[in-house]
Amino acid sequence: NATSYHHSYEDTGLLCIPASADPRQVREMVEIITREFVLMAGTMGEVELERAKTQLRSMLMMNLESRPVIFEDVGRQVLATGGRKLPQELCVLIGKVSASDIKRVATKMLRKKPAVAALGDLRELPSYEHIQGA
Repeated sequence: NATSYHHSYEDTGLLCIPASADPRQVREMVEIITREFVLMAGTMGEVELERAKTQLRSMLMMNLESRPVIFEDVGRQVLATGGRKLPQELCVLIGKVSASDIKRVATKMLRKKPAVAALGDLRELPSYEHIQGA
């Protein structure tokens, strides 16, 4: 099981990928996550990109049906940017994201050292050097 979320700030950000697996599958889980992340820095097909943008817009609109989520969203946007963009504006911005944008950001992130935190039976967890070298 793996999900992802991010925190955006004025001059930086944080991408988190919390994941869990049976201890016997930890190595495979880490390999899959790192492989998929590396693939983002490669060539992305238009169909895959459009599917991802549609999914993101759908998730955005569905999440904003909850009043507490709206309040958190407004607060986070105001603190990070000094203002708020309406959901429709965000959907337009999502539509403008290109494959080269994703490649540029993924490549930049892959140049940085990853932060890894793990808990539980870690016998199958690859070494930090292995994860970083992927």
